[in-house]
Amino acid sequence: MKKSWIITCLINFCIAILMAIGLRSAYVFPTDFNYTFLLHAHSHTVMLGWCYLAVYTFIVANFLPTEVQNNPKYNRLFWLTQISVLGMAVTFPFTGYAVFSIIFSTLHILCSYYFVYQIFKDHKSTSRIETKVLKTALIFMVISTIGVWFLGPIASTGAKDSPFYNTAIQFFLHFQFNGWFILAVVALFIHKIQRLGVSLSQKIFDRFFYSSIIGIVLTFALPLSWFFNGFLFRIINSVGLFFQLIGMFYFFQLLKPHFKTIFSAEKPITKLLFGFAFFCLLLKISIQSSTVIAELAIASHEIRNFTVGFIHLAMIGIVNSFLFAFITQTKFYGNKNKLGNLGIIIFLLGFTVMETLLFNEGFRIFIGKGFQQSYFINILVVTIFIGIGLMFFAGSLILNEKTDVYSDALSSNSEI
Repeated sequence: MKKSWIITCLINFCIAILMAIGLRSAYVFPTDFNYTFLLHAHSHTVMLGWCYLAVYTFIVANFLPTEVQNNPKYNRLFWLTQISVLGMAVTFPFTGYAVFSIIFSTLHILCSYYFVYQIFKDHKSTSRIETKVLKTALIFMVISTIGVWFLGPIASTGAKDSPFYNTAIQFFLHFQFNGWFILAVVALFIHKIQRLGVSLSQKIFDRFFYSSIIGIVLTFALPLSWFFNGFLFRIINSVGLFFQLIGMFYFFQLLKPHFKTIFSAEKPITKLLFGFAFFCLLLKISIQSSTVIAELAIASHEIRNFTVGFIHLAMIGIVNSFLFAFITQTKFYGNKNKLGNLGIIIFLLGFTVMETLLFNEGFRIFIGKGFQQSYFINILVVTIFIGIGLMFFAGSLILNEKTDVYSDALSSNSEI
């Protein structure tokens, strides 16, 4: 894989963190920038510039034959997608959803469609398991964009604040997070396991896979309950949560016999990241399960701290931790990267404190106590702390003298 791709993804992440610091500072210092515009820029940059392109990089490096990886079309597509990310990062803070930001957003979607087409065409694997998860993740990514295509027509009718417009946004976010990103990193993780010679049970995998897919689809009923018939959709959501729990049970059953093989030879920092990712996955499902209670289902939407905390838990706690772990397994990260390891620890500590602050303040609002006076300054300081950790991590890769290494990103430890 190309080190330049990973560094570019991490630079995008650093830009998104700087935007997050700007957003946090708006509550502490007087400011005259448009908060909503910068928020759109931040969310698009972290989702599409960091998570999407990092997953793109690892899919190309792990699921394609070497001769296909080196095909210039994937390099050209990566940089064209990066241009769309930079375009959104520059235009959104100043214009919000306007002509140029929409053009760059559309370009990104079209690039993603071409990527899906090429992966379906070029991917060759003898493993039915990893192929099934990968292709399902890609399908969910395409499905999620249906919500984006509906935004324009709905807004043109003057219904920008309608339930249908908000549902289209939630449709995109739900299937991006739960369908595309999480399944993609699971596919990469399964690929790693099988490269170690682990043989996974097809029977248990099928139970995990189909339960999880049903859970992903049915739990979209939760955001629907915010805008339409709450009772009916809360019942559907509860059924989806049940299948989600079953899927998680079978996922750990799938891995349980192989824990020693999977993790025994990993670097301590890699074990930490995988452990943190799995913990956040369990926490995410636990929090989602609480929405069977009607009051909490409503609060999950009406209390912004809960919404933001949950999105960060899925995106940063789960997806990002997997991606960081995969990076630590590459040759260009090295075996004794003290600066990178320090950056990861700082990042995870900062993220843990941030999530604690978000959910604690959300709970205070839920029980009627309101914000603590120190909340805004605390969340700003923690965001800066996270940014420092990320810069240490990214900087450790930039400073590494192995500048252009091609290798399997999830190769066995004997190859690293």
